[in-house]
Amino acid sequence: MRRDRVAIMRPRTLAERAAFVSAAIGIAVGVLFLFAPIQGYCMSSASATAPPLGATPGPPVTFGPQVCGSEALWQRQPIFPMPFFAVLVWSLAPAIAYVGVRLRVRGERVTGTGLMVAGVLLAFSSIISFGAGPFFLPFVFLPTLVTTAIALVRTERSGAVG
Repeated sequence: MRRDRVAIMRPRTLAERAAFVSAAIGIAVGVLFLFAPIQGYCMSSASATAPPLGATPGPPVTFGPQVCGSEALWQRQPIFPMPFFAVLVWSLAPAIAYVGVRLRVRGERVTGTGLMVAGVLLAFSSIISFGAGPFFLPFVFLPTLVTTAIALVRTERSGAVG
């Protein structure tokens, strides 16, 4: 005799939804940072003939055309192993915090809180990069910090129900 079981899904809490959005943003920023053409460049050339010894200076320097454009980070420099691993860590930090929020809401407070704090600290470590910091601090670290604060306050107040 077989019984069909129906799983009852509980609605997601505000903290879980915010953490999910933060994790999605973190991954999107990492992918865009590595593969979107956001790195600008300009190149120009200059040429002049060197005068022989004892001669007066020749014609002035001639400037060639200036070429400007944008390219992705992977086109500009080798990305493996660095900065690929750093961007991977900074991009996945909100996902670690999301797992922590899910655990905390389910009642595993110590493990969940530890993962949330680890996610925030990993996202904050992007401050060491002059190139990535301006992208990751406002778009990855701050949402992860706000999400963690929401999760800590909401689960404290409601007794891990959210």
